[in-house]
Amino acid sequence: MSSRTLVIALAVLALAGCSGTTVVLVPDPDGKVGRVAVTTQGGETTLSSSGESTRAAAAEDKPEAPRIMSQEQIRERFGAALANEPMPPLRRQIHFATGSADLPAEATAVLQAVRQAIEIRKSCDISVIGHSDRAGDDRLNRELSLKRANTLAKALRELGVADSCLDVRYYGEHDPAVVTADGVAEPRNRRVELEIR
Repeated sequence: MSSRTLVIALAVLALAGCSGTTVVLVPDPDGKVGRVAVTTQGGETTLSSSGESTRAAAAEDKPEAPRIMSQEQIRERFGAALANEPMPPLRRQIHFATGSADLPAEATAVLQAVRQAIEIRKSCDISVIGHSDRAGDDRLNRELSLKRANTLAKALRELGVADSCLDVRYYGEHDPAVVTADGVAEPRNRRVELEIR
């Protein structure tokens, strides 16, 4: 699963009457900031820096030019919304030996962290995604990536995770972490990705 920039835009009050709407762009938990276009019937304003904000008084008004809102102002206006924001997903990877679907030694610590994240979040939304490198035949790599994903899914079930909470997928060599030529054995591509939401 590729890393994506998460854009968190906080909007207050609907575009109704004279109350207006204010949108402020804040970074994701990793500190990354994306872009957001605030569009009304009157036009569009793009926010692209942390703390940038805009306001539209009504649906037919163009959003104001971006201006920076201080951290104190953001906490004051949006503190309650930020406090209720869901926890970000926990993402972990477990890497496998060439041609193997056996659980590697590193898996124990990763699975314990995953179990704790599931308990804290009370999660029933867990992705288990198997991958392979490009060494070997494409069909065999797809089968191997499925075996790897199933190995992790079984380990999660043994930790008490319900099967209905698991989304098990596999991509073989078709979603590499590191792009390589065909036939290349790349350790970073021999993985199972876990995401707990």
